[in-house]
Amino acid sequence: MKYLKNKLSNAIYTLLCVVILCTSCTSSNDFGKGKNQLQQQGYTNIKDTGYSWFCCDEKDTFSTGFNALDKQGNEVKGCICSGVLKGVTVRFE
Repeated sequence: MKYLKNKLSNAIYTLLCVVILCTSCTSSNDFGKGKNQLQQQGYTNIKDTGYSWFCCDEKDTFSTGFNALDKQGNEVKGCICSGVLKGVTVRFE
C-alpha cells in the first residue's frame, strides 16, 4: 500500500510540474511588444490566445498565440515568439 501511495504522489507531483511549466511558457510583456509590432503594421483587434504549441522555434522560451484582423478585415492567426537575450518574433500560421 505504501508503495502505491508513493507512486501516486510522484505521479501527482510530475503532473503538477508539467502544468506549471506549460502555463508559465507565455509572457505578457513579450505579447505586449509583439502586439505593438502588429498594430504598427495595421493589424487590429489583437487577442492573446495563450500558449501556442509547435508554433515557435525550439530555441524560443516563450510562445504566445494570437488572433487579429488584417487591414482588409480578414482574421489571421499566429504566435509571438521570444527567448532569453532574444527579441520578439511574430509568426503567422
